[in-house]
Amino acid sequence: MKAARELLDWIERLGTLAAVPAVAVLFFAFLASHWPAAAGAALLLAAVGVRFLTFRRRFGILERRRLSAYHRAEVEALAARLPVDGSTPLDTHEERLRTGFGFVDPSFSGSGALRDGRPIVDVVTDILRSGDKVMLMGEPGSGKSLIAALVFARLADEFAASPRKARCPLFLHLNAMKPQADPPDTGLTRAEEQALWLKDQLAAEVTLPDAGKLARLLDDGRIVLVCDGLDEAPVMRSPHLLTSIVPESLFGLFRVPSMLTSRTAFYSIYVDATELMSGFTSAGRLLPLRFEEQGAAFLRWYATARGHPELAGELIRIIGGNPSLREAVARPLILRMTAEVLLDLVLQDHDAESLLSAGHGGETSAVYSRYVDKWLQREQAKEPSKLTWWQKGELIECVAWEIFSKSLASGRGWGHFELKDLLVEADELRRIAGRWLESSILVDATVDEICRELVHRSFLIISNDRRRYRFVHKSFFEFCVARHVVRCLDERRAEHRADRTELLLHPLPDEVIDFVRELLLAVSSSPDERAATEATFLAILNRVDIDAGTGYLMAAQQAANLLPIVAGSRTMELLRSGELFPEHPFLQRAVAVADALHHDRHELLDEFVKRMETDHEAESFHMGYNRIYYGDQAFGDGLWLDDNHPECGRFFRATIRHVKSPAYRRIRVMDLYTVRALLGNPDRRRYLIDREERALRELESLTADPDPELGPECDRQRVLLREELRASLPETERRPEEASPPEIPRS
Repeated sequence: MKAARELLDWIERLGTLAAVPAVAVLFFAFLASHWPAAAGAALLLAAVGVRFLTFRRRFGILERRRLSAYHRAEVEALAARLPVDGSTPLDTHEERLRTGFGFVDPSFSGSGALRDGRPIVDVVTDILRSGDKVMLMGEPGSGKSLIAALVFARLADEFAASPRKARCPLFLHLNAMKPQADPPDTGLTRAEEQALWLKDQLAAEVTLPDAGKLARLLDDGRIVLVCDGLDEAPVMRSPHLLTSIVPESLFGLFRVPSMLTSRTAFYSIYVDATELMSGFTSAGRLLPLRFEEQGAAFLRWYATARGHPELAGELIRIIGGNPSLREAVARPLILRMTAEVLLDLVLQDHDAESLLSAGHGGETSAVYSRYVDKWLQREQAKEPSKLTWWQKGELIECVAWEIFSKSLASGRGWGHFELKDLLVEADELRRIAGRWLESSILVDATVDEICRELVHRSFLIISNDRRRYRFVHKSFFEFCVARHVVRCLDERRAEHRADRTELLLHPLPDEVIDFVRELLLAVSSSPDERAATEATFLAILNRVDIDAGTGYLMAAQQAANLLPIVAGSRTMELLRSGELFPEHPFLQRAVAVADALHHDRHELLDEFVKRMETDHEAESFHMGYNRIYYGDQAFGDGLWLDDNHPECGRFFRATIRHVKSPAYRRIRVMDLYTVRALLGNPDRRRYLIDREERALRELESLTADPDPELGPECDRQRVLLREELRASLPETERRPEEASPPEIPRS
């Protein structure tokens, strides 16, 4: 079949090429014997010449068929992420996705052309049709990938209707990009090298135009790139400013109409104000769903799609009456998951309202826990298995942890590894399954059987090259890593408690930590689990040798930061007294932050902030840890101490994000001091004013009003920071009441 297709392509091209000499012969014949017909022949020859030249920039018949087949396959793969039982219409690609997902248009804020008030899919599609580029940001589960899929589907429908005129969309899953290799030295142009790279990233069974033709189509803007998951791309997190964020080949491709999606936090810390954004004139942020409007509309659709429209009101009532759930379902993915969990509970005659409103049952982690367990139970019921559903869940968590650990195994430290946190090779999966099987004495199965269960009936999906696997959504990966950590921390056997140190040797990313904290809050409601987890944390703190290396100091710091969530009153007294590792600033900082976040007590944190003003070591640990964590500083032999390098942009942007977020309100005193400390260093002040002046001026307005609940020290830091900002920023026109700085309250 492949040979036949290539032959047809060759004949199609040969027909056009053969027309040129044939018409030339006719032309000279006319010229020799029929002078009046010479003009007509010349026109005919010119038309054929134009046809020959334009053919080079058109898709052939077979190429159009192949691309249409690729579009169908890609849409089907996107539609299968969270399937609804029952058949769905296939009239158009866009209908296939909208009907399958029950899409509700989210609200958004934007710049450039994205300030249009129409539905976001319409606006983004118009931007791409016009030849421009757009960046779309949002929180995990806010609908970025679904919007990208709908835009791709609409463009694919347009290409199917008019393949000679419409642009051809290509969908790039950035979390499944192949590692970049040096292009072969074959004399190809830069455009041809980029075309080869693009072909290599798409599915192996898809045959795209040859590199030369694809390069010309790219130059003509006939290709549209829809790129999903910039924050998940396997990039090198250099300690020196992630110069291009993405591989050079992909960066060069952004001259064509392009759409990029990214998590908001990743964009604000790593992408904003970089060279990458210079060509993206339109950018937008997805806003939380309004439950009374968008959320309720989705629940009515979902209940109808499941064949129980009469239960829509019950779902709306349960979620609407639970503040935690109302907050969680502001993101479409979690709204979808919650609807499925609640509807199944109601259909099984469970008291869904009491199950999800008791204790901490309405948090995002509770929804994920119930959804993951339900998914595994449903798959278990389809056909016999060698694994129970809970054994498969434990194994999937081990896979997630192994993938996460692999990315940190290079030995080069945090911020220096190549992050492939969603990818696992097939042979690696076999090794993980084999190790798990050896430690599970109750499982009677082979490694092949275990792997088959994992890749066909779990959260892993195969990559385009059919050799690697990834989680269906990054948030499932993060949740499984967090649940593995919390499960291991609840180790009832005392002899194994100290071994849990390995879980905390490396900093857990913010997204994983958010899940860990919620899961630990749930653990605190069970006396036995709480006591066991508390004992594990204490064993780590009592036995770890913080002088043995940076990793062990990190483990102690994370244990001290998480222990207050499950600590009893006596343990909290011990932590607040400083008797564990007396006066070590890194660990005292961890306890103070946890006390403020989880016990609403700012006294320890106030004392630590005052200490940083006079204790160079305390400040150095605070600044160094954050600069390493966010990638501004290389991880070296200096423990977690600050290297005093001027580069501090990512840490600064993360601090601004904390100041804006209500979730970090209780530690605002530390964030205010952090910005003061950055501005207090002349080199860093110059660095920030050159690159972050807009954010600094925004911070000046954010600190205008006091927050009495946070105490006098927070207010003192607020006033001092405003003075520092006024002294550092270039003069701007101020209102008369701002002419004189307020008096500084002294502690």
